[in-house]
Amino acid sequence: MSILDILAFVWFCLCYFGYTWAVNYGPLKSRRGLVAAANDRRLQWMETALRRDVRIMDSQLLTSLSSGNAFFASTSVLVLGALTAMLGAADNVKNRLEQLPFVSEAPLVMWEVKILFLMFLMIMAFFSFAWAFRLTHYVGTMFGALPLQADANTDEARSHARKTAMLVSVSGRHLNAGLRTIYFAIAGLAWFLSPILFAVACALVTAIVYQREYRSEAFAILDTENKGDDTIGGS
Repeated sequence: MSILDILAFVWFCLCYFGYTWAVNYGPLKSRRGLVAAANDRRLQWMETALRRDVRIMDSQLLTSLSSGNAFFASTSVLVLGALTAMLGAADNVKNRLEQLPFVSEAPLVMWEVKILFLMFLMIMAFFSFAWAFRLTHYVGTMFGALPLQADANTDEARSHARKTAMLVSVSGRHLNAGLRTIYFAIAGLAWFLSPILFAVACALVTAIVYQREYRSEAFAILDTENKGDDTIGGS
């Protein structure tokens, strides 16, 4: 492994694990972003569902959330299988790609390390998606136990609705972690071309994730604390 490869991998660790730390424990934890805004809307959803007599629409929304998590989990398994096949034919892949003028040459073992690196990321993503999928089942249980409309104004009902919304938020947090891992796995594809390009891709992914979480139009729309213009823009 060359010095550039080592530096690129260290930079990846700083971007991926550093951003995760900043969001969960660091300076971004106290900063309001898209996740916090969505959590407020989830609480609003459960409080509204509590006052609804017929909750078929809410059940359909929960089914949609569960299906989305299952889709990402199954897709991660498919990608993992493809990477396993790629690992078995690493020498063939290496010979073909290195014929391209912009692909840097590297020993076969380095190509295998890069493939194992992507496999590791996809395994992490799968566990995040699978746990998010399982949590939606618990959300369904909590939603099924939601008090009836006649008891909506009781403290017990409001507490149950709040806990259900919190569980939906936990599921969403793991889904976000899995998606963020896939973003960085896509950046990891650039490592096959050049370690410098890999480092640039990691920085770009970090900037994109930050922008979408804290400075995006979606955050401005979802944020209940935003007192700006409510006009829906178009392009």
